[in-house]
Amino acid sequence: MADRPLRVVVAAPPMNVGGTEQHLLHVLPGLARRNIDITVVLLHSGGALEDALRASIPDVIAPALNLPRYLRTVMHGLAIWRAVRRVRPHVLHAFLSEPYIAAAGAQLLLGKTDLVGKTDLVGKTDPLNKTSPALVHGRRSLAFYSRKRPLAQRAELAAHGMAAALVGNSTAVTAELETEAGGPLKVCRIPNGIPLGKAVTPEERAAARARFGLPPDALVLTQVANFHAYKGHGDLLQAVATLKEGLRQPWRLLLPGRDAGEHATLRAMTEHLGLRDHVVFPGEWAGSREPYAAADIGLLASHTEGFSNSLIEGMAMGLPMIATRVGGNTDAIDDGENGFLVAPSAPEELATAILTLADMSDLRRSLGLAAREKALAQFSLEVCIDRYERLWRCLAAGKSGRPADWVL
Repeated sequence: MADRPLRVVVAAPPMNVGGTEQHLLHVLPGLARRNIDITVVLLHSGGALEDALRASIPDVIAPALNLPRYLRTVMHGLAIWRAVRRVRPHVLHAFLSEPYIAAAGAQLLLGKTDLVGKTDLVGKTDPLNKTSPALVHGRRSLAFYSRKRPLAQRAELAAHGMAAALVGNSTAVTAELETEAGGPLKVCRIPNGIPLGKAVTPEERAAARARFGLPPDALVLTQVANFHAYKGHGDLLQAVATLKEGLRQPWRLLLPGRDAGEHATLRAMTEHLGLRDHVVFPGEWAGSREPYAAADIGLLASHTEGFSNSLIEGMAMGLPMIATRVGGNTDAIDDGENGFLVAPSAPEELATAILTLADMSDLRRSLGLAAREKALAQFSLEVCIDRYERLWRCLAAGKSGRPADWVL
């Protein structure tokens, strides 16, 4: 698969600390090592992970824009258009809604005669370089955002008609894309992949607890997620508030994350519920290994999800995970076998699952071992990179058929 030089332009959000950005930081360097020339066009500059991306992908374009959303999307589309004219890529892969709309706009500007044929590095003419590149949409969550952005929803549906492939990261997301596209012809699933490190040692656990100021003997719960309303932090606080007198040992709830609008509300809720001494807000955390190394139980109380990196990171660390029964969580967690699934927006059910694991250390250990085994088998970074490479090379070759068959 790696004998033919391949050129890809990736349209992406700013490199803030988040699931999509971490995903790109994981997979793009691996793809670049497989004889693939990658150019990344970010929505705008300034993300905390941008320097890390530039260290592995030299060709990164990131305009410094502070504009209203619609103007920002237009400017992003123009930046993508200029990059495509310069690079002559085979594939234009956009991650998330706004970059996808911008990429579709660039595709319209390019038209069918804007690019001329160009001989590739092995002396053959690239058929796709005579026209626009193959447009790919990478959706990372269920389209809950479309309810508040009807114009964006219409733009996405129009862009689907131009796309060569629509990629979801979970069964729920691909089902949604199939509905929007009128069938499965263009749709495929590429689950998240993460670097699967070693299991946590007692020494690492002790060091992580010391760094967060956690008691060595405490029962530690953690949810690693930015403070969006849909991440369900409020449900989690309500759940532990009902348990604070019933847990048999000292306990802490560790909540690392970037403020996405809910931090002040959650702080106030913590005070109101009398949880000040139990809840730790360490701020934004670029990597999630340390929070999970410090923890006994991992949590994900989201109201909606595509496929959470933090969920499989916790599994790979050998933690029993309690997650809501939404989106890709059901792809990762087998209820009662490697974790627990609970209903979204149901603090009582969440509290019951927490109490069950809190009281049963042997169950925590067995579920955690099963979680790590599944993460190693199904969600490795190499498997994820393999699937992206197969998709891109098949599109570049003009292969006919369904993308879902190519990425298996």
